[in-house]
Amino acid sequence: MRAISILLLSTALGAGAIGAAVKMGSASATLSEGNDWERSRPGPDSGRVAILIDALGRTDPVVCELIADQLGNFWWSGGRDGVGRLAGASTTVQIAKDSIGGTITDERAIKRLVAELDGSNACTRRVAGKLLGHSAISAPQLNALLNNAAANVRESAALAAGNGDHHEVIPALERALDDGTPAVAAMGAWALGEIEDHASVPRLLKFVRAGDTRVRLAAIWALGQLEDKRAVPDIVATLRDPNATIRAMSAGVLGDFENVDAIGPLERALGSDTDARVRAAAAASLGHISSSSSGPALGRALSDADIAVRRASAEALGDLDELHVAPSGLVEALSSTDPELRHVAAKSLSSIADPATTSALIGLLSNPDADLRKDAVEALGKIGTPTAVQAITRALTDRDPQVRKAAAEALGEIKDS
Repeated sequence: MRAISILLLSTALGAGAIGAAVKMGSASATLSEGNDWERSRPGPDSGRVAILIDALGRTDPVVCELIADQLGNFWWSGGRDGVGRLAGASTTVQIAKDSIGGTITDERAIKRLVAELDGSNACTRRVAGKLLGHSAISAPQLNALLNNAAANVRESAALAAGNGDHHEVIPALERALDDGTPAVAAMGAWALGEIEDHASVPRLLKFVRAGDTRVRLAAIWALGQLEDKRAVPDIVATLRDPNATIRAMSAGVLGDFENVDAIGPLERALGSDTDARVRAAAAASLGHISSSSSGPALGRALSDADIAVRRASAEALGDLDELHVAPSGLVEALSSTDPELRHVAAKSLSSIADPATTSALIGLLSNPDADLRKDAVEALGKIGTPTAVQAITRALTDRDPQVRKAAAEALGEIKDS
């Protein structure tokens, strides 16, 4: 995906990028051990920002959004001294590209980005907001933008605040939760979640159970980021909300809290919610909480009508602490017609290491799928009984080198244990 994003950005910048190269040293020279590359690399100047914004404004909206998604990720030209880079790649363009991820300090660049916040193009507004989050924009400037008369500016300013470590604007973001434009309030909630200041929990809780759906979703997500146990009762209550999207978001974030009070409600959602998204999210969250008491509920969910729920349940079973008896449905999943479910089930059986599953795992060693045979070898290695060892020994002659390697490693681990 990173290679695709680099190509897209180079296409968007075009040949004119070379004429506005950012003055900075070789990328490899700044990547010394212990150096904070993300913070120390120079950001783009006003010329580079202008080229980027203008080019994205002219390009296909989908291309613009794809590039916007990548801003803030790790941007770098390739291996040290050009290793892994095409020989014909322009160093000037590569350095300019890398600068996009640096901290913007050029005041003219910041002014251009601020002006873009009220532009007509939603994508370039988002790009400007994300870049401002990685700029030297001051707290007073951000506060002013969060109180701007234009909703576009307020929303984009909240995006900028969330993309940077802007604790100074938390009061303004909390006020934004009451904004008459739901998009602004939702972005304010998102930003508070990104900044992760626990003092914001009481304000966010007021928007969990009622109001605009977009704002509620953002508030629930933000509370999940904060992982503050004070939010658990309110989020648990939304598992009964009439809106399935709200229920799915709540089921998903409850796992972040790793709070045992959420286990019962999540198990009920897994067993009875009418929406598969909710059931799958509930299964995943039970895996994050990792209580072995959830084994029976997750085991029953292995027969769910929806494949995503079955996969999530199978994976969650492998995440439970101190679960030593595998549900029968997990063994049955080994012969599923769904390849992903088979692999997830084998991985979970490896984590559980139930000797009773030895025979089923041995049966996988003749499966045509080499990855599944490898999974089976690893699971048998965790079980480590004499019967399992015999089967692993036979796998040393498997036709696939990765299976043979896994068998040798499994036998080595058994010998050392």
